[in-house]
Amino acid sequence: MVRIIVSGGIGSGKSTVTSIMQGLGAAVIHADEIGHSVLDPEGEAFGDVVDRWPAVVSDGRIDRKQLATIVFSDPMALAELEAFTHPAIGRKLREITGFIHARLLVVEIPVLREFLDSDWTRIVVTAHPGLRQARLASRGMTIADIEARIGAQPSDAEWIAAADHVIANNGSVEELEEAVRAFVHTLIETSE
Repeated sequence: MVRIIVSGGIGSGKSTVTSIMQGLGAAVIHADEIGHSVLDPEGEAFGDVVDRWPAVVSDGRIDRKQLATIVFSDPMALAELEAFTHPAIGRKLREITGFIHARLLVVEIPVLREFLDSDWTRIVVTAHPGLRQARLASRGMTIADIEARIGAQPSDAEWIAAADHVIANNGSVEELEEAVRAFVHTLIETSE
């Protein structure tokens, strides 16, 4: 089995890369979805987050947008949130990946934290800062939100230093598809 972690900064194109891989037959897991589930009322981190930031609760649920406004403007608050959520996310990821038997297994993880063992190939997706900002603005994010999110993440140099392979996403979707297909083909070939 070929096991790949897809990482990179916000707006770099991680989801597009994982979508291309899914089109190639990969089983794909999105750590963000697991992160959302641990904040649900029945989620493992819900109680800790509500105790720490009671103002983010609306109708019995955590308002993730309000929570994001707090933590992405305060590195200490982000570290606290991650201390509540990351252990739960890691446990769920290890549990889920342990049950999946596919030729190609891909996990999209938007942080540098090591949730899985070292037997995974880490691909980091990069893109020029202006392009990332334009993509995020097209999703409806404000400049202040974009700057806060990008500022709270590792630098491009830190992402690249953690990578086994880097895919630059500065061109067309077709160019990205070609790069991903070539990479996956080579990785599968060398693993057989």
